[in-house]
Amino acid sequence: IIEGDVGLYEKEGIMQLDYNLAGSWKFKTGDNSEWKEQNLNDKSWKKIYVPSAWDAQGYSGYDGFGWYRIKFTVPGYLANKKLVLVLGKIDDIDEAYVNGKLVGSTGSMEGDPCPREFNDAGEYTQFRGYFLPDGLLQTDKEITIAVRVYDGYNIGGIYEGPVGLIEQSKYTRFWKDQKKVHKKYKNDLWDWIFN
Repeated sequence: IIEGDVGLYEKEGIMQLDYNLAGSWKFKTGDNSEWKEQNLNDKSWKKIYVPSAWDAQGYSGYDGFGWYRIKFTVPGYLANKKLVLVLGKIDDIDEAYVNGKLVGSTGSMEGDPCPREFNDAGEYTQFRGYFLPDGLLQTDKEITIAVRVYDGYNIGGIYEGPVGLIEQSKYTRFWKDQKKVHKKYKNDLWDWIFN
């Protein structure tokens, strides 16, 4: 910083996760359906920071498939909770796996060698929150999350957070509160302009 006011600022309206998964993940370009498997040896994969576009981390200009993986143990305080896997925003389309099981996707991966219809609905702007089936995350076992991403142009990857786990009730309440805030703002702006 060479000029201007310095300060710490808090952004309001941010989702408060119960378990944050932002940070160092494993990453590999290319595509292989075996990369979703829990016991895959990913030791040779490169490290990448999530959330941040892969273009800013040594993959500038890369368009195509990329896979992310992270392993962790669910903390005991989340035992028996109904959870949502939050993956923020991804450019362009994705499939998310937990222990090799598909838990959610945005966009269509159909097509060979690459998806025919990616970004038809502005998928890169959509927030990813995938509701997890009961019993999938066990607190006494290592969990593997794998995310298959396809980027057709421009930046790619898990580029915006938050990224982690949140209880379903908190997730639902967050979006209801956001809807109220946006509705209130819209009504206030309307009243301000026309009254």
